[in-house]
Amino acid sequence: MITNEVEKQFSKLNDINIREIDAGGVRVRLYFIECLIDKNLIAGGVIKPIIESADKLKAHGDKLDFLISTVISAPKTERIGASEALSKILAGNCVIAVEDESELISVCLQGYQTRGITEPPTNSVLKGPREGFVEDLNVNISLIRRRLQTPDLHIFTTLIGRKSQTKVALVYLASCVSPQVLRELKKRLNKIDIDGVTASYYIESLIRNNSGKLFRQVGSTEKPDIAMAKILEGRIAIIVDGTPIVLSVPYVFLEDLQSSDDYYMHPARASMVRIMRFLGLILGVLLPGLYVALESFHYRILPIDFLLSLLSSIYAISFPPLIEILFVLFLFEILNEASIRMPKYLGMALSIIGALVLGDEAVKAGVITPPSIIVVAISGICLYIVPDQTPIMSLMRILFTLLGGFAGFFGVVMGLIFFVGYLSSINNFGAPLMAPFAPKVNSDLKDGLIKSSTKQMITRPMSFPNRNRVRQAPRSAAQAKDILGKGKSNG
Repeated sequence: MITNEVEKQFSKLNDINIREIDAGGVRVRLYFIECLIDKNLIAGGVIKPIIESADKLKAHGDKLDFLISTVISAPKTERIGASEALSKILAGNCVIAVEDESELISVCLQGYQTRGITEPPTNSVLKGPREGFVEDLNVNISLIRRRLQTPDLHIFTTLIGRKSQTKVALVYLASCVSPQVLRELKKRLNKIDIDGVTASYYIESLIRNNSGKLFRQVGSTEKPDIAMAKILEGRIAIIVDGTPIVLSVPYVFLEDLQSSDDYYMHPARASMVRIMRFLGLILGVLLPGLYVALESFHYRILPIDFLLSLLSSIYAISFPPLIEILFVLFLFEILNEASIRMPKYLGMALSIIGALVLGDEAVKAGVITPPSIIVVAISGICLYIVPDQTPIMSLMRILFTLLGGFAGFFGVVMGLIFFVGYLSSINNFGAPLMAPFAPKVNSDLKDGLIKSSTKQMITRPMSFPNRNRVRQAPRSAAQAKDILGKGKSNG
């Protein structure tokens, strides 16, 4: 019997429920995992209708067809073979076996608890939508579907992970996405051979190029409106079941300098904010190294009043400037990590101990100086202007501090040249990481550090492969001529 064949598959699993119903002399068995299904749906949409239609079921020739078309009221019902039964049950479906039938019925009754849609903590905004992605794949897809109500929106779903069988969905506009990028992404996903995928970071780390391991090559967001904007530009959104972080490819560095708030303010204000983010990021990375270089090698270029003030604050310190700054950076990282891991109700105590007691007493004891604390504090604040780049830029900050301590300004400048050159060499999914600056793409500079008005953004970005370049009607003859010229050059 097919029931014996099914039950052999999960003979060692003790959390699968088996419910047998006598429907007018016809034995019907239900297999499901209680914690994965909606109890009200299985009671009202499956069990009750089967019992009420027992007489008709017994008289009907094709009992499975009768149950699917007439009795069972569930969103998704289909015939399956015995070999598919276990995977369906583990996915949150109810599998129904009817006496003397060679096939089974799979009923989608998923009903496990999920987190409600709220504003994401990592992407808070002053204006604009406040919805955020959650850990459920279907909910996340619905948030995008609701915003892009077009048949051009395609969704490709696959399973990754030998043990976890995690659902991963690729969401894109078929008329805008590059076929080469789509094929390459599917190829890289198919190559992933891992036991389980617990978060989107696993996918991010496995689909990027090895040439840029230290640096991000995949975009990420927790907000549906940002994901929708990226899809409209011709990118592919990667949604991983079980995580609220949605990835996107192709990715360029400029994305991290942009914010959804920029599109709700005047372009002049948005341009100023973006320039501040860029300068703040550079200052956060270079400031400790420049301070160490000045104090160790180039103190003669400082104004005499400032030099005297600096010397008066460090004369009693026995540590070299490099060791002192590295020590303060280490304390800063420890406090930062503790503030993240520590329970929220102890955050105030950590602030008092770390900032007031530890910092003040360390200065009084002559272990560190006030200027070094100020430099590291300014550097840390500047790094968090671009939060997605903070982890890797914290490492770069230590590297430039070492360069400044050993080789002064020469070491910092040479390190900066190598750093920019290395970033410019990274290319993933056909998108140069530093585009539209290196290489220079004039049309994309309209949404670069200097933001133009929405009226001028007629075409999709050309910094990465996509199709259907024109995304809004030109508003003047000059714009139409410019688009025509670009179309000829691209062709």
